[in-house]
Amino acid sequence: MIKSKAVLDEGHPFEATDIYAMLRRKAIDRASHAVLHWSSPGLARTWTYAAFLDDVDATAAGLQRRGVGVGTPVVIHLENCPAFLIVWFACARLGAVAVNVNARYSVDELKYAEEITNAVGFVTNSVDVVEAVGAAKWAILVAPDVGTAEELFDDVSSLVDRPADPQLALGVQFTSGSTSRPKAVLYSNANALWAAREGAAHFRLDHDDVQLVFAPLFHTLALFWQTLATVWIGGTVVLQAKFSVSQFWDVSVNFGCTRTTYMPLLRHTIGVQPIPTNSYRSWIGGAQEMELRELFGIDIFATWGMTEVVTQPIYSNSGDGVDEGAVGMVADGYEIRIVNERGEPTQVDEPGELLIRGVRGLSIFCEYLADDDATAAAFDHEGFFRTGDRVASLPSGAIRYVGRTKDMMRVGGENVAASEVERVIQSVPGVGEAAVVGRPDPVLGEVPVAFVIATDSRDFALLSAQVMATCETMLANFKVPRSIYELDDFPRAINKVSKIGLRELLEKIDNAGLASSKIEGTPPRISL
Repeated sequence: MIKSKAVLDEGHPFEATDIYAMLRRKAIDRASHAVLHWSSPGLARTWTYAAFLDDVDATAAGLQRRGVGVGTPVVIHLENCPAFLIVWFACARLGAVAVNVNARYSVDELKYAEEITNAVGFVTNSVDVVEAVGAAKWAILVAPDVGTAEELFDDVSSLVDRPADPQLALGVQFTSGSTSRPKAVLYSNANALWAAREGAAHFRLDHDDVQLVFAPLFHTLALFWQTLATVWIGGTVVLQAKFSVSQFWDVSVNFGCTRTTYMPLLRHTIGVQPIPTNSYRSWIGGAQEMELRELFGIDIFATWGMTEVVTQPIYSNSGDGVDEGAVGMVADGYEIRIVNERGEPTQVDEPGELLIRGVRGLSIFCEYLADDDATAAAFDHEGFFRTGDRVASLPSGAIRYVGRTKDMMRVGGENVAASEVERVIQSVPGVGEAAVVGRPDPVLGEVPVAFVIATDSRDFALLSAQVMATCETMLANFKVPRSIYELDDFPRAINKVSKIGLRELLEKIDNAGLASSKIEGTPPRISL
C-alpha cells in the first residue's frame, strides 16, 4: 500500500475533493459534451463526459474485484489509447495508485517498476509482459489498435464509496533523473488538481477548447498539463496513438482542435506543408521563438517544467512581449533561486542552477517512492528543490534556459540518464568501463553513443554485438546506443571520465565520417 507522506495544514485549496470528484462534477455539469475523441484510423470513437464516467466506474469495479483499493499500486503499461485514461481515472476512483510506465520499457525495466512500487497487477499492450507476470500477479492485455479495456468492466453496484481526499496518493511518474535507475515520483491527488487548475489558467483554456494530445500519456506533459487541464475546464481531448505527420492537419481541422503541444519535429515536418485554415489558438512550446508565431499564426506558450514540479513554474505567452529566446516569468505558487557552484545567487545573465520552492504534495511532488535518501538530497536546507537545470535571469526579469547540469540526454522528448545506459553496458562480460554521451540528431534532438574500454583483446565486433543485444533486451529502445566505439582510455579530469572530452572526440569522429546511425561492421578502435 502506498501512502502520501505530504500533509498540508488546514485550509487546503482542494479540501474535500480529489481527481475522481473533479471528473464526476464535470460529468454532471457537462454530461452530453464530448470529453474524448479517439482518433485511430478505422476505429474512431467518442465519449461524452457521462459515458466516460460510466466506463471509469465499470473499470473501477473490475479492478476492485482484483483486489485493488486505497493505496494499491497498478502498473499502466500502455501506448496512447482510451484505456489509459479510463484505467487511470478508475484507479483514482478507488483511491489506488496508477503507476505510469513508459510503453517502451523492457521487461527488465518493468520488473524494476513492479518491485519498487509493489504493484499488484498490470494493464498492458504487451503479450510479453502478460507472459512474464508471475502467478501472484494479474495482467490485462489491451489491444493497442482498439484501445479500450472492456475486459475489466464489472457491476458498478459492488463499488465501495470513499470520502474524497486530496492528500491520497494518486500516481507514480518515472523520471530518469541522473541515476542508474529511474526514480519513482509520487503524486498526490492535490498535485494533479494543482496541475489541472494551474495549467488551465496558464494556457488560458476555455470550456470550448479542443486539445490535441499525441505526446505519450505516461509523461506529465500529456496527462497532467494537457489532459487534466482540459478536463478541469470542461473541454475536449482528441487523442492520437502518436504524432502523425500525414494526419496532423486533417485531424486538427476535422475536430476543430484549438490547442496542442509544439515539438521541434513539427517545424521539420508540418512546418514545410501548406497550412490550412484551422482553429488553433495556441501551442505549448519551449523558449519564445517569434518565428514560430509568424510561421503558424498561433500563439506559443513557452514553458519550463519537469516531473517533480508538477506544472509550469515558469511560462509565458508569445503575445506577452517576453524576450526572444526566454521561457518566461515565474508563476504564482512558486519561488525560484538561481545559484552558482558555491550556492551563491547569480548575477543577471549569469547561468546557474535553478532551484524551485513550492508546497510538497501540492505544487511540488510528494517524494521519490522508496528512496528517502534521494528525496532528502533533492532539497536544500530551506526546502528548495534542486532541478539540475541551468538558467539565467535577463534584465527584464524573464528566465532563459541554458541546459542541464546533470549527465542527461533528451532523445525524441524522452529523458535518458547516461548512467542508466552505462550500468547495462558494464554488465556485459569483456567490458571494463563504459561512458555514454549524446550525439546531435536533427529529428530526435540527440541520440545515445557509447564508448567502451574492453578488458581483453577479443574481436570488438563481437563484443559490440553483445553490448547491443544486452541493451536491446534490458533497455527501452530509445535508450539503446546508436553507435559503439572502443577506446584504449577515456579523457579524464581529476580521475573522472570527462564527458566534455568525449563529446569533443565524438565531434571529431563525426567530422571524419566514422559515425553511423547503427552498428555496421567493425566499429573503429580509437587511441587517445
